[in-house]
Amino acid sequence: MNLYQRLMIKDKEAIKEYGKRYPHTAEMIIAELKSEDFFTNVRYGTAWDMMRICKLDFLGDAFLDR
Repeated sequence: MNLYQRLMIKDKEAIKEYGKRYPHTAEMIIAELKSEDFFTNVRYGTAWDMMRICKLDFLGDAFLDR
């Protein structure tokens, strides 16, 4: 299961809402989440954007356990 599939619904909605204003950034975040299985493999910039958009203190909190 990739990270996008494990992403919590509230965080998917936050990225979708952000995508209305910044579609390219949201598309890049989603593409990276779909290509990775572990949050430790997500690039720093993507992780930073996600934490800012989803109001997270820790990136791992955005994902459901397997």
